[in-house]
Amino acid sequence: VVSTQSTGYKGRPKQDHNQPLEIKNRLYLNGIPLMKTHETKFLGVIIDEGLNFNAHREKLAKKLSTCSGRLCKMKDSLPTSIHKDLYHTLFESHLSYGISVWGGTSVNKLKPLFTAQKRCIRIMFGDKEAYLNKFMTCARVRPFGEQNLTKDFFEREHTKPIFINESLLSVHNLYFYHCCNEIFKILKFRTPIALFDLLNLSKRPGKETLLLTNSPSDGFIYQASCLWNACRQLLSISDFNIKQLAFKSKLKKLILRAQRAGDSDSWEPSLNFLDKNVNNRQIKIEM
Repeated sequence: VVSTQSTGYKGRPKQDHNQPLEIKNRLYLNGIPLMKTHETKFLGVIIDEGLNFNAHREKLAKKLSTCSGRLCKMKDSLPTSIHKDLYHTLFESHLSYGISVWGGTSVNKLKPLFTAQKRCIRIMFGDKEAYLNKFMTCARVRPFGEQNLTKDFFEREHTKPIFINESLLSVHNLYFYHCCNEIFKILKFRTPIALFDLLNLSKRPGKETLLLTNSPSDGFIYQASCLWNACRQLLSISDFNIKQLAFKSKLKKLILRAQRAGDSDSWEPSLNFLDKNVNNRQIKIEM
């Protein structure tokens, strides 16, 4: 059942303004005109008229900020042993929902989400005692020469060691993980058949798991196919006999190894965030 009051359609604005857009390009459902909207929510994902998912990422960043605030309030009332479960349940579940659809974008556009993720990581797993000790001493009673606060005082705790110690994936690597896992399930079980028919497997001997790609685009099929080709090379996947749980375990181990590369404190996107241009010589592991 479709409600004509809540149903909308999206479209690009026209250059000709001689006639109102609502009259020129009006759509009808059962004789009732549909309202044109610039964005709409479908299955929890906000789809905008440009199909760039900027609106979804903006609203997701606000939602993640709210989740961090809730976790901050309940954290001290719950045992440390379940903090990681709380993070996965109340934060990462929102962050990773539909990420294979809206996550294929530049590092800069993912920066607000990564900032929100790092804030939550500091709240849940950071050194709270060291943070509070900074503000427990008045500047007047500090040792001579240390009254003036430098940039080191205001520097936040580095999150990369926390990601490594807790075996957590950054938002960039969550996109890589979910895309590769979804493509693997589609190719292994050939379902849904509508998506499987859009994938083009190579017929060359020894490269039966390679996906042939068409012209570059921002769509899921092209982006996920490129990520899968990088993944299959890194994990040396020659067929689909490997079980799904074993594949997910190897994939996560690969990503965590990439996150440990480089400097121990600072993030290096070219090393720590896997994409279709990843250098397989640096993080290749044995199956």
